Amino acid sequence: MEETKKVPHDDWALLLETAKEAARDYLSDLENRSVNLLPQAEDTLDRLAEEMPIEGSPALDVLKQLISLGRTSTILSTGPNYYGFVTGGALPIALAARWLSDVWDQNAALEVMSPLSARLENLVEQWLIELLGLPKQSVAGFVSGSSVATLCALAAAREHLYQRADWPLRDRGLNGAPSIEVYGPDTLHGSIEKALRILGFGRQHMHWLKTDESGRLNPDQLPTLGPLSILILQAGQVCTGAFDDFETLIPAAKAQGAWVHIDGAFGLWAAASKLSQPLVKGVAAADSWVTDAHKTLNVPYDSGIVFCRYGDALTKALSSSGSYLQSDRGRDGMDLTLEMSRRARAIELWATIKSLGSDGIAELVTRFCDHAVLLHQLLENSPYTIVSRPIFNQMLVALADDDATTRALTALQQSGKAWVSGAQWQGRQVIRISICNWRTEAKHIERLAHLMIEVSQA
Repeated sequence: MEETKKVPHDDWALLLETAKEAARDYLSDLENRSVNLLPQAEDTLDRLAEEMPIEGSPALDVLKQLISLGRTSTILSTGPNYYGFVTGGALPIALAARWLSDVWDQNAALEVMSPLSARLENLVEQWLIELLGLPKQSVAGFVSGSSVATLCALAAAREHLYQRADWPLRDRGLNGAPSIEVYGPDTLHGSIEKALRILGFGRQHMHWLKTDESGRLNPDQLPTLGPLSILILQAGQVCTGAFDDFETLIPAAKAQGAWVHIDGAFGLWAAASKLSQPLVKGVAAADSWVTDAHKTLNVPYDSGIVFCRYGDALTKALSSSGSYLQSDRGRDGMDLTLEMSRRARAIELWATIKSLGSDGIAELVTRFCDHAVLLHQLLENSPYTIVSRPIFNQMLVALADDDATTRALTALQQSGKAWVSGAQWQGRQVIRISICNWRTEAKHIERLAHLMIEVSQA
């Protein structure tokens, strides 16, 4: 018989050292490099198209090709001059912990599979509940992002409401079930409706209510709610950063038996800073909350978190069983998330929180707010109209007409010096600036303002 071809053994130390040096090189000059793709990037990306290889290539050669691709063909979103899509950076301690986590390759499904991950999830859950001022009995699930966190939270809401209504959801599903009505601001993030669709809610049961010029839900618009109702509120509207009136809306909804859910992908972190804490006053009275640690805490992708006041509702909605599962050792993270096999996200969360402490997190959040205020001041007497002044870390501006705004937006995105995103806000084309990267300093905000004024006059 022909001898089986042996796979060559690759040198782990050499590969990891090469990756480390490439990472050091990539991060060495983020401030002055183009935020955009380099001119040769499109050709490089086009050349990636090839047939599936029959014979593999030496691992070091593949790694070097990847390093070359990353140098020319990545958006510099981890740098200080990127202000698009509420995209945070990655703190060094968080990135280093993530690397270790990947090396350890822990599966966070069951405690027996990774006692370290389970213990850190318990601890991080406790720390975050304290930091964000949520009810002590709440539980947390660590997922890929706030979109999945939303799906988990609304699944728990559905479970809880049907259990209270004595509807056997697990046995009969939604066929013939009494309808649950969902209410929320008409400025909610698109991931909310996506999650509702996946959970079986039709549009005729979604009621989006009128908001003010900042995207806040007007309490006068809140209709009578029944016990089979979900009210969704915003801790940080995705364009303006606006926060709903939790002190008024949550008690009104809860008095009628509704479940209240908070979309706080980036804004829930306002609770960490005394400067921004008033924005979330009353938010702890809700039933579920979601946030994303990448956006404001600046840990690497992916790091969404779902919090739920009723742990049994979350586990009933998401748990699974199998004779092969050894689930008697303590915390089984898969019962609080959609995923079974999943990476140990709590490792970099623990390292980041341990490194910063509550004071450091408060300083990080405060800095983002201060930078937004500074940008507002620098643009106040410029050709731009401030469409939405800073409430947290977001700001919307526009020029005299949509065409001028679009030209300025295009010029900014093509400049390579900074990157901002655009949006439609209340029928108007706007430029949307999001400040949430730990590397961004006041000098970068000053440069951004100068660049924005420069392109507005071109």
